[in-house]
Amino acid sequence: MESTRRYGKFTSGTIALTALLVGSLDLLTSCILFVKRSGRPVTDLLNYIASAVFGPAAFVGQPMMPWWGVIFHYAIAFIFTTLFFLLYPLIRKGIRNTFLIAILYGIFIWIVMNLLVLPISHVKMVPYTAFGVSVGAIILIIMIGLPLAVVADRVSASANQ
Repeated sequence: MESTRRYGKFTSGTIALTALLVGSLDLLTSCILFVKRSGRPVTDLLNYIASAVFGPAAFVGQPMMPWWGVIFHYAIAFIFTTLFFLLYPLIRKGIRNTFLIAILYGIFIWIVMNLLVLPISHVKMVPYTAFGVSVGAIILIIMIGLPLAVVADRVSASANQ
């Protein structure tokens, strides 16, 4: 029963570990697809992420730049994870299907990142294609939305359920 859910069980530890999980799943999937499709090294993808802040300077071969990409990636994952756990009690009131929540949150992340965050960053925008948009959204749904929704559902469930 929904009224017995315990949203106070969303501790900072739960949020941090879940952010680490979804950040890792997303980054690993993105790296595999990037290397497979482009034939270029993972560091090129990480430099691209870093270029959101550093602009073209991210591509001049500084050895720390890929690490900045990793840091920025996990920071973004932490922000979206925290936002999800803050909004989950409200979302759950309107939508009780965990998979639908995952789909909607994955699409929400795609919209925020691609239509709000990236355009105001220093990254060189890549033209949108139906395939690219679909793959990007599916990755976010499966690698971020689904784990977030499942963890929130399990953690908030009452012990007697």
